[in-house]
Amino acid sequence: MSGEFWPQAYKDLNFELPENLIATEPVQPANHARLMVIDCKSGTITHRHFFDLPQYLQAGDAVFYNATQVEARRAYLRKPDGDKLFECVFLKAVSGQVWQVLMRNIRRLKDGATLVAAQDTSYAFVLRRSGSDLFLESSRTLSADDFSRIGEMPIPPYMRRSAADADRETYQNFFARQIAEKDKVQGSAASPTAALHFTTELYATLKKQGTEFLPICLDIGYGTFAPLTEENFATGSLHAEHYYIPPVSAARFNAAGRKIALGTTSLRALLSLQRYGTQEGSTEIFVKPGDPIAGVDGLITNFHLPQSSLLLLTAAFCGSELLLRAYREAIAASYRFYSYGD
Repeated sequence: MSGEFWPQAYKDLNFELPENLIATEPVQPANHARLMVIDCKSGTITHRHFFDLPQYLQAGDAVFYNATQVEARRAYLRKPDGDKLFECVFLKAVSGQVWQVLMRNIRRLKDGATLVAAQDTSYAFVLRRSGSDLFLESSRTLSADDFSRIGEMPIPPYMRRSAADADRETYQNFFARQIAEKDKVQGSAASPTAALHFTTELYATLKKQGTEFLPICLDIGYGTFAPLTEENFATGSLHAEHYYIPPVSAARFNAAGRKIALGTTSLRALLSLQRYGTQEGSTEIFVKPGDPIAGVDGLITNFHLPQSSLLLLTAAFCGSELLLRAYREAIAASYRFYSYGD
């Protein structure tokens, strides 16, 4: 891969993060996480806490949150007659009982190899390769209940620990599904982490002051995990993820008033609605610095990995120079980074 290809905007969105600033456990209570407030117009940066959010939202604001739920999609598989474990993350069902997956250290596994779940060997899978993509054909249709039997919560690898029982609650979306058409919410292989900072009390305070909360859905899959490639920049697209905007949320998004995206996945879903003009579909949009973002007045998001698609989307929203200044300031002030961070 030629290093000359990468746009300057991508090269600039890099930073060195001390490992001790990577959060491996959430703050308790969740709303005591620190909050950095970036004013994109004035360029000012203010340091607060997440429980101060009601001071920045107001009556009539519409907060669009991702209603997808995280499933325990990290499972360990082995050969029926073997002991070696293969880590597997189930990304999305592509047809019937076939799932696209991420797996490590499987060079010696042949196409067509049979694997079983280490936690319950009645779950059997056949490995299929298609170019660089990996798929598993399951012996049965898999549901969230099945994943809870054979898997664990797919906390990010940078936490450098195994998932614990507590992660089933702390890594789960704060917002219960509030989309009537439950079949539209397919489930995710990662958490919409901006929602992890909410508590029942904070949510109630915001609702009481007249802030609206509207559900949308983007089921988080391979686009979250995949590294950026030259093809992403050449085609302007990422790996596809399913999204759905309920009619009431779509109508509110097209009405007057301030609109706030809770998380980059919510922002990606809203921008997909704008670009495609459809309330449900498969989105491949790739937003980077310089791309116009209209119709969204605010973004609540975590700190993101350097040179990631989510960081580029955030930079498109507020500008690369301001964002990098904010990240440098956050590092200097020892903010906690990434999914369980500030």
